[in-house]
Amino acid sequence: MKQTPLYNRHKELGARFIEFAGLEMPLQYSGVLEEHHAVRNCAGLFDVSHLARIEIKDEDAIPFINKLITTDLEKLKQGYSQYTLLCDENGGIIDDLLVYKRPDGSIFLCANAINREKVIAWLEKHASTYNVDIKNITDAFAQIALQGPKAKEILQKLTSANLSEIKRFAFAEINFDGITLLVSRTGYTGEDGFEIYPSASIAESVWDKLLATGAVSGLKPAGLGARDTLRLEMGYLLYGHDIDEKITPLEAGIERFISFEKENFIGRDALIAQRQNGIKRRLIGFEMIDKGIPRQGYRILAEGVQIGIVTSGNMSPTLKKGIGLGYVNIGYNKIGDEIAIEIREKAILAKVVSLPFYHIRKG
Repeated sequence: MKQTPLYNRHKELGARFIEFAGLEMPLQYSGVLEEHHAVRNCAGLFDVSHLARIEIKDEDAIPFINKLITTDLEKLKQGYSQYTLLCDENGGIIDDLLVYKRPDGSIFLCANAINREKVIAWLEKHASTYNVDIKNITDAFAQIALQGPKAKEILQKLTSANLSEIKRFAFAEINFDGITLLVSRTGYTGEDGFEIYPSASIAESVWDKLLATGAVSGLKPAGLGARDTLRLEMGYLLYGHDIDEKITPLEAGIERFISFEKENFIGRDALIAQRQNGIKRRLIGFEMIDKGIPRQGYRILAEGVQIGIVTSGNMSPTLKKGIGLGYVNIGYNKIGDEIAIEIREKAILAKVVSLPFYHIRKG
């Protein structure tokens, strides 16, 4: 099993490990609840080096990627990133990812770990008529996510750059304690935060400086367990659970990330047809009314009949109730509708709610 450049640090911190996408990753350190609350109230430090990092260079980089993604790269400012989707010809989701538009015209993609090989193969399949250089740079870099309301305060102590100038989804190269690092104001928790891209050789040093500097602010290392409960509270989708190649963005409720006015991106015709003809299922968010924790694969019921399936579910540490995502037949997706989740052969009452489950406190 492969390890990230920060594996030894996780071991020293007493992490409990889990296999994820072929890598040995920290599931938790002090515990999921403590790490979750640290991110919501102070800050947490995540190793997300398992994510795929792909670089596209040369003169056709922008038109090439724009042909493949559902958003419009031409409208994205240089120095900014955006959430987008790769779809196949049927509109099925190959991956959801972040695309970074660099000032030099090159493109940087941050894709899901489980889709690394698939995404690279998809890019290469469609590159033949474009002048592009596609490079998998995943192993050359680590990726560290500093997330939480105190993230900016902590990182600011280590750089002379004015972090207030790096807006949400923007990125920049900054001087980090004498080292030049790429930093983006992005994350998967809903909180303010930054993702930092050190080369693999200096990853431990960057991690150590962040942890030491943030200790006084309550910064804690956080694992994939807390990352999952945090993203679920925000209603963020997880590839392989909530979306995959058999699901379209319209069914997943993320059609806002489709630029239909953009011509000729892969999947456009199928998605336009689906928009005109209507969908038969829709992703919903639900919260438990009665006591129970929903899990992936549990049946969603209405009047004793199955109407859908849970794709993500857990106990929300912040809301202190069971929450989940799932697909239901059209007609059962109205906000406020009562449904039931089959837990241990019992129908436990729940209701359809709007997303996100948790609203970030401002200020």
